Amino acid sequence: MKVSLFGRIASYLILSGATLIALFPIYWTFITSLRDRVDIFAQVPVFFGGNLSFDNWVSVAGDPVFLSAFLTTIMVTVIATVLTVFAGTLAAYAIVRSPKFIGRTSFSSWLIVIRAVPGVVLAVPLYQIVVGAGLYDNPIALAICYAAINLPFSVWLMVGFIQGIPVQIEESARIDGASQFKIFTKVLLPLLKSGLGATTIFVAMLCWNEFLMPLILADQSAKTLPVYVAGFVTSQTINYGGMAAAACLCIVPIAIIAIVVQKQLVSGLSLGAVKD
Repeated sequence: MKVSLFGRIASYLILSGATLIALFPIYWTFITSLRDRVDIFAQVPVFFGGNLSFDNWVSVAGDPVFLSAFLTTIMVTVIATVLTVFAGTLAAYAIVRSPKFIGRTSFSSWLIVIRAVPGVVLAVPLYQIVVGAGLYDNPIALAICYAAINLPFSVWLMVGFIQGIPVQIEESARIDGASQFKIFTKVLLPLLKSGLGATTIFVAMLCWNEFLMPLILADQSAKTLPVYVAGFVTSQTINYGGMAAAACLCIVPIAIIAIVVQKQLVSGLSLGAVKD
């Protein structure tokens, strides 16, 4: 179907407008992090230029609390992501390949509905469990809670990826004498490499940006970056420059990872879109 010149121009304008709308908050956060209080609180907003410096960045990066929150966020994200993807892959394989699993099609669809449950609904029981076990303000307990709330999403994604792999490949390996463990580790996992990469990225982003759970389940020892950023808002004032600088430093690691693995992410999503 041939698209008219007007249609192409309209498409470009719409895409350009959507891109600007999506990027403007990031630009505004970055430019705010480089400004002093005079420019930030100017009556007429300064969109470009002004007195720009990295003083806010230096102040935040030199804060021991920021460094602690940064390291804690990395540790919690890595542990939670590994647990979530590992358990999610095993569960998804059982759902897709088990002939005795009744209602597996509808069950996999309900998984994403479970993930859509508001976090505040899960916060109260998780808080009671964590405090009752004496694990409040514990990074490991926080990582386990992350894994619990993100597991349905991981399973839902991996179900789609596994469904895209013909079962005949596994049957051929089974005829050749391969055990179930060997089929899973030597045959299926290599074919799921792109899917595993995509799931890992999505889960890591969810864990990295999680705010509610560390706000409720942690204090100082397990404080994460999102909670640290919110700490710039107090009852007396809001440090917009420091908050913007901390937000930018929080975005940088996950943005770099997303850019580096962009090709694998697209490949994984394409694999997940293939169904029998």
